[in-house]
Amino acid sequence: MNPHPSYRFFIETAERPVGPDHPAWSSQLPLRRHPASDREACAPTYGDYFQGMRGWLEGDGRAAMRRAAAASGLPGDPAEIRIFLAKHGEFYHPARLEASAGGIRGEWVVNVALSAPARELLVRETSILQRLARKTLPPFLPVVYGCGKAEHRPGVHMGLMLAEWFAGFHEFHLTRLPDGSRGVVLWDPAGNRLLAEPQIAAVYRRAACILTSYLDPDTFEAIGAWHHAAGDFVVRDDSGTVDLRLVTAREFRPLFGGAPEDLPGLLNAWLVFLLHLSLRTRLDRLDGTGDMAWSGPAAVGATVEGVLAGIAEKPFPEDLPLAFPVLFRRYLSNCPAEAIEGLCADIVARSFAAGSEERALAQAGLPEHVRLLSAAFARL
Repeated sequence: MNPHPSYRFFIETAERPVGPDHPAWSSQLPLRRHPASDREACAPTYGDYFQGMRGWLEGDGRAAMRRAAAASGLPGDPAEIRIFLAKHGEFYHPARLEASAGGIRGEWVVNVALSAPARELLVRETSILQRLARKTLPPFLPVVYGCGKAEHRPGVHMGLMLAEWFAGFHEFHLTRLPDGSRGVVLWDPAGNRLLAEPQIAAVYRRAACILTSYLDPDTFEAIGAWHHAAGDFVVRDDSGTVDLRLVTAREFRPLFGGAPEDLPGLLNAWLVFLLHLSLRTRLDRLDGTGDMAWSGPAAVGATVEGVLAGIAEKPFPEDLPLAFPVLFRRYLSNCPAEAIEGLCADIVARSFAAGSEERALAQAGLPEHVRLLSAAFARL
């Protein structure tokens, strides 16, 4: 890597360059969802953010940048690196890096953690992503090129992770339609747009399949703590056909105290996984930053289809009376509504904090959710 490339800094887009003479340079970065409270803390500034990242890329992060550039096919060292502050997230302040060499352009993400809890999460997430890197083929999680820390000035501590940027993929979120129902809006820089109903179903189906693909059938470890409100899944709309990627894996842990030991236990474990996923996938924030919201009914049937598609690709014991996907479909089709309701109610009570918006929405939507699940199971 060129030891002294030039750097240019931007806030979100190339139309918003920023530097030491820009008013925002000395302004504090928002560290929480509610920016009014940030004035009470000694938060890093935009200048700290950009200069700290530059210092890391030129120092301890240089080898990671070399790996990232090589993986993108850049034939030589870039003469210039452009850093775009992408957004202020709940945990990280991700930046998009852009560089070119030999007519080839590369893009990467640097997740920047500024608070102590976020820096601890970044280290844990890096380890999980590296562990899961080859768990599915093709992979749906980003490749990590390096992780480290920087202190641009005394007291301003930064955790940084350089990883693959999913070019052409964008966040999506629930939005309120004119008739009061819920649609899904794609945050495309070329112009936000609503996804059509078939695309919405495909998004939820694909998200469920991806999460199922990463579940370890031997240990029942699974990706946890994901949330649509955080933009954890991103979508590429290719002429009406959607593709998904998962940009994070904050948790990968066993869902139960131990792996199922017999067929009834295995069937029940997969049922609980499916029900939990079907509830969590319906939660989002309106337009990404608004009130917590509950998705429309299309998410339920699509989630069932996605889990079943993921199961079909997994290995199962060969001494079963029938192939496990067949057994599981039969199990679902014979599952009474009362059992589904009881399990869902228990999942809501255990998974969402008392008094939280998530629990309130899930409890209010539970009767409809159970009806939709029962209908989906009956069609199998």
